[in-house]
Amino acid sequence: MWLLPLVLIGIGVATFINHKNTVTPAQSAPKDKVLAGPMEFSSGDVVQITLRPLSQGIPLSGTLTPAQQATVKTSVGGQVQSVRVREGQTVRQGDVIAELETTTASSRLESALADQAERRARFEIAARNRDTNQKLLQQSFISQNAFDQLQSTYQGAAAALHWADAQVELARQAIADAVVRAPLAGIVAKRLVQNGERLTADTPVVQLVNLKQLELEATVPVSEVARIQVGHAVRFTVDGFGERPFTGKVARINPQAEPGSRAIKVFVGVPNAEERLRGGMFAQGAVLVSQSANALTVPLSAVVEEAGQSYVYAITSGTIAKLAVQLGISDDTNGLAEVRNGLAAGTTVVKVRMPGLKVGTPAVVVRPSVAS
Repeated sequence: MWLLPLVLIGIGVATFINHKNTVTPAQSAPKDKVLAGPMEFSSGDVVQITLRPLSQGIPLSGTLTPAQQATVKTSVGGQVQSVRVREGQTVRQGDVIAELETTTASSRLESALADQAERRARFEIAARNRDTNQKLLQQSFISQNAFDQLQSTYQGAAAALHWADAQVELARQAIADAVVRAPLAGIVAKRLVQNGERLTADTPVVQLVNLKQLELEATVPVSEVARIQVGHAVRFTVDGFGERPFTGKVARINPQAEPGSRAIKVFVGVPNAEERLRGGMFAQGAVLVSQSANALTVPLSAVVEEAGQSYVYAITSGTIAKLAVQLGISDDTNGLAEVRNGLAAGTTVVKVRMPGLKVGTPAVVVRPSVAS
């Protein structure tokens, strides 16, 4: 019985010695301290401060409309013989748009010409009688009363001939009006009649627009309109053209605010020689009310406001620095601000909002590698 306790004690001592000998050095040694590298920024995260033109603008938005447009109507009634244009077709001033039948107008012209000829004959007879009797009056062969009657007949014939001449001109004008011509050069925006239709006078035939000069009808707040003047430059973009910039100038300013919105309408003249822009397009931009030829600029996204002071985070001597800056005019359209004090040209500034930036942290800008 005494042998069993001795065996168990021996087994326990052997197990303890074996476990002690199998402890790994990593478990017993202290952990190594990990060294942190510099903070890395991509080239898109930073910007270098440079001199560039800067402008301050008042935002506006609105719709483009052709400055010249017209609804071409008929001057006389009649059946449409032909319409020579379709939507999208370019026409010159004076080009034939449509033609109406002229049967009735031609008949009226023939009647007016016949009446004119008759009245002209009567006038010529009255004129000869007056001239003849005027000589007789001078020789006292007829009385003054008789001559006055002949003079009255002559004047009545002259008036009747004048009326007949007017009727002929009206008949000829009716035939001319049966041919509808373009009052201006432009593009057919809408065709409103078809061949064979019978129209009355003053019926719309087509709508014409001239795209060479457009007008941007936009609204601005009442609080900003005092800073806008006729002639101020306007820069804007148009839906469908991406970031391509377009320019114009303020042509007119409405003297009254719009009911409800309390905004003021501003009309901007937009040259469109290439006719790339079309009526009805939506535009967004700004009126440039002040400009600086050369200014140090910083992205507005890089500016941090703290207790009324503006700061930017810059990378100087390989570390992050927090620099106080004094800003001037701002270009909200392009997201830039003028730096009047606190930064020098060439300074690298962090332009994206990044949490956790600490002054003194090592930093490096990683440039993308160029493949050979």
